[in-house]
Order: sequence, then C-alpha cells, then structure tokens
Amino acid sequence: MKFKCIEDLQSLIDNEIEESTELEYKSSFATENPKWKEELAKDVSAMANANGGTIIYGIREKDGNNGHSIPSVLLPIPYTIMSKDKLSQLLSSNIQPVIDNVEITIIANNDNSGFFVVQIPQSDTAHQNKLNHQYFKRRNATVEVMEDYEIRDIMNRSKHPVVDLEFELIKTIKNITEKPLTQNSFGVPVKDKQYTKTEYKLHFWLANKGKVYAKYINYFLHIPTELYIKKQGIKDDYELDDSEHYFVVSGNNTVKDITAVKGYFHTEYGPIRYDPLLPGVKWRKEEIELNFENVESFEKLPPIAYYLLADNAPERKVKVDWKDIKFVEKTESVIKDPINNF
Repeated sequence: MKFKCIEDLQSLIDNEIEESTELEYKSSFATENPKWKEELAKDVSAMANANGGTIIYGIREKDGNNGHSIPSVLLPIPYTIMSKDKLSQLLSSNIQPVIDNVEITIIANNDNSGFFVVQIPQSDTAHQNKLNHQYFKRRNATVEVMEDYEIRDIMNRSKHPVVDLEFELIKTIKNITEKPLTQNSFGVPVKDKQYTKTEYKLHFWLANKGKVYAKYINYFLHIPTELYIKKQGIKDDYELDDSEHYFVVSGNNTVKDITAVKGYFHTEYGPIRYDPLLPGVKWRKEEIELNFENVESFEKLPPIAYYLLADNAPERKVKVDWKDIKFVEKTESVIKDPINNF
C-alpha cells in the first residue's frame, strides 16, 4: 500500500481502516518519553521480524467497535522534532543488523510540518533492538517479545521453508425465515417461522512466509474438545490427543488432478500428489464449525496448538491464543422454502 498525499491518509480515516499486522498508526514520535528511541526501534524491528508493513507517524488512533484501533485524526509532526535524515540515522543506529530497504516518505502538510510514512520490508534475518537487547515481533495490532523458536525461524527464512497456519474466526448471525411446506388441516395458511441462529466457523490456511518453496507439508491442528460439534448420524471423525483435551484435525498440501469427465456425474482423478507452496503464497482455505454455546469468554479457552512439518525444516510447534486470531462478525438473512428451493 502506497501513500503519496494527504488525501491517501485521510481515506484511511474516512474508511476506518483498522491497524493490522502490516499497518500501524502513531500520533507522534513521543520524544518527551525518555525511552522514545527504544520504542521507535521496537516498533520498526517488530514489523520487519513479522510480515513487513507500514508505520504512519502523524495519525492518532482510537478504539473501534470490535476493540481494534482505527485512525481518528491527522496530527502533522513539526520538522523541528523529526526529519527524514534523523529518522533514518535513528533506525540504523538502534537496530541490529540494519534493516535493508526501509523506505521513508514525508507527506508535507505545510512548510513546517508533515507526516512520516515508514515502509518496512519483511526481513530474512532477525533484528534486535540494540537499546534493550530484545527481539520483538508484531502480531495483529500488538508488539510482543519473540519466542526462541520464532527467532530461529526468521534466521532460517533463506534456508528452509517457513510455513505457518493462519486463522480467522467467523461469527455469523443468521436471521432465518422458514416457510411452511403445506397448509394446516383446516386449509388455513401456516405463518412463516422466524428465528435466529448463530454459527462459528474457524477458517485456517497454510502460508509460506519463507524465501524457499515447500514441497511436502503436513500439519496437525489441536482444538479444545469443548468446541467440537457432534453431527447427528455421523461417526466421530477426529482423534483425541494424549491429554484428551483437544481434538486433532490433520491436513497437507496434496491435490488430485482431473483426468477425465464422463457425463454429468462421473469425474475421474489421477493419483494424489503434493502441490508445492511457493514463497509468499497461501494454500486453499479450510474451515471447521465450532460450538461456542457454553463458552463464557475467549480468554478462558485453552489456546489452539499445531504441529507442522515442511520438507527439511525443523518441526514447528506453535500455540495461538484466541485473542490473536482475527475475529469477523457478520449477519445473514436466510429463507428456507421447501417448495421453491426443492
């Protein structure tokens, strides 16, 4: 995403574009804070250690309806506080190793102030904040200290495939209108039945975040058993892990190629094969319906865990807190008509 003028920045406010892993808003450089240089280095290095992205200095944020930060007002920064050369020097001297190809753009407000847009590429090595000797990574809209395995993963981006599972939780409120099949015994039309149903679906997909392609991928996703939905008349299709607190969903990057189509109902497929996942590419989206009926809050749920094997890369063992999963809520209107929809 490129920002070239004030209108581009204002559009972020008008469209309420919320912060994400790749986008962050800062109202100022907070130079009155004794640790402002440390915070600057932390924010920029965390972006490089994650997926790369953009930090815009000069936009104040506020909490949105879903708890995520959205931009609220433009606050141009005086050039007496910061300049392009000074900002570049600060990043070079306080982050090690130096992040290559950082692009700093100044969008002028007037002769005395402007907005600083810092575009940071994803790096193939881990960057340390020299002022506190820690490694940080951006997760969704927060910055956290990196785990040891995450540092090693970044170091191996140029040597081994780095494949992750990404998640999105969809809450759908369905306003259902169910039309009757027949009239009642007295010939009087039966009224439509109206009710509301809430569904939760966990979407997940493979994402290659490394620099080399992954040919063979296998994953084992562990989800808390209290979220499992038992389908009537269908045998359980999952296994419990050793603790029996999780059910396990497994998958891989295999496909079947269509070899022939005979008529309307018969399709022939070739043998199963692994389809390589290229760098920067995401695999097809999978989904599983979950039961949140008896869940008081996401914070009390055990985290999701997954184990993933990709080619010659070390086994990945990752836990994902529910608060770190993107949450989407939507509403649908559904009409069930047994006559016209037959």
